[in-house]
Amino acid sequence: MSLFRRIVLDKYVLLGVISLILLYTFLFSGNARPIRTGWPSAHSSSKFVPNASRPACYGLPGSDDVVVVMKTGSTELRDKLPVHLETTMRCYTDYLIFSDVEETFEGELIIDALESVDAKVRAEHEDFALWRRLQKSGRAALKNSELSGPINPPRGGGGKDNNPGWKIDKWKFLPMLNRTLQEYPGKKWFVFVETDTFLFWHTLLEYLGRLDWQVNHYMGAQINIGDIEFAHGGAGFVASRPAMQQVVSMFNNHQKEWEDFTDGHWAGDCVLGKAFKDSGTRLLGAFPIFQGDPVGNMNYATNNMWCGPSASYHHSSPAVVRDLFAFQEESIMKSLASKVRGPKYHKPGYVSHKDVFASYVLPRTTKPRTNWDNHSDEDQGPVDSLEACHAICESLPSCVQYSVNTGMRCSTTARPNAGDATRGVDSGWIHSRMEAFFNNVEKCQNDGIWHDY
Repeated sequence: MSLFRRIVLDKYVLLGVISLILLYTFLFSGNARPIRTGWPSAHSSSKFVPNASRPACYGLPGSDDVVVVMKTGSTELRDKLPVHLETTMRCYTDYLIFSDVEETFEGELIIDALESVDAKVRAEHEDFALWRRLQKSGRAALKNSELSGPINPPRGGGGKDNNPGWKIDKWKFLPMLNRTLQEYPGKKWFVFVETDTFLFWHTLLEYLGRLDWQVNHYMGAQINIGDIEFAHGGAGFVASRPAMQQVVSMFNNHQKEWEDFTDGHWAGDCVLGKAFKDSGTRLLGAFPIFQGDPVGNMNYATNNMWCGPSASYHHSSPAVVRDLFAFQEESIMKSLASKVRGPKYHKPGYVSHKDVFASYVLPRTTKPRTNWDNHSDEDQGPVDSLEACHAICESLPSCVQYSVNTGMRCSTTARPNAGDATRGVDSGWIHSRMEAFFNNVEKCQNDGIWHDY
């Protein structure tokens, strides 16, 4: 071979290698997910993420025993699901995503949770008007007024009767459990969340590792509607395989009765609580490990919470999900490097509410913030500025934070919190008092406060 031909050949080989490297970097960088082109089943798995870009939360002990199921809806999917695909769902070995219409979204199969509801109910019931539109035109059928936006404010009791997505949401729960068990019959644990739920994955795995999966377990943040106690769906809930098998079997054998009961109720998570109880599994109330409130509005003065593990928060906006995911990653990496909480055999530890306050809340309370509500709720009357409200707070010995609303009314509180993004409210903190609160709370003496039967 001539020298000229060898040089040309070497040049093209080098260009080919560089092209392959650039393609691999694009597809498998930490900021991009590979595009999936085939769906032999409904299974989703984060195993396709290469080692170099796997987050610290991936592959933790016990994770292969768990499937995480996310429930969403067409009216919120575009605004709330993407952040989870970029963050939390990269932690999970296996997961499923359910909504109210089947589609592929950003390379992920979205399962229609309502596919097995009685055909007559789907065709005629008024709650399914949105579902019928979605079957014809997909999410293009949605009106702008029906879209949720990125943030759902905490609601009062009674649901959202005017929201078509809310009306069909209650019908998803039992069919979703049925399909999940079909897809993953061999899993030990089944974890159910919503798009505004944030899970501390390492805390949850630590919790599940302390329980016997062969026993009937159904657990989450306990709440009541009438005489039915159930796990709050937005806080996330967990079921063991035996509990899943029993409730799904009962549902399949009595589907019409359970659909009739669902029709007469407004909350699907409450319907599910009754179904678990009737099938032989009582609720393990796991509050305050599971939280129905956002991380920015907690009651840290509660004695049974401060030292307790933190596994979940509700009403988490995409921005908060991103922040908490970064906090979780840092927590896991610190634990893995620590001889006390994470020796070399990769025990990731967990986070307590005290940890969250120290490393997540306090750093966010060093200076005033505009368009931010820190949930100060004691009205101190009108003021002409946030600085004047600060002065009022400073004159009150127990006050740790303050806020001013659009009506220029000052509010204060002795209850410390980070708060949430809210238009029309400005907030501030007396940071030295926030630190004093942390330093004066009773020290934790044990290995967390875990809940079991």
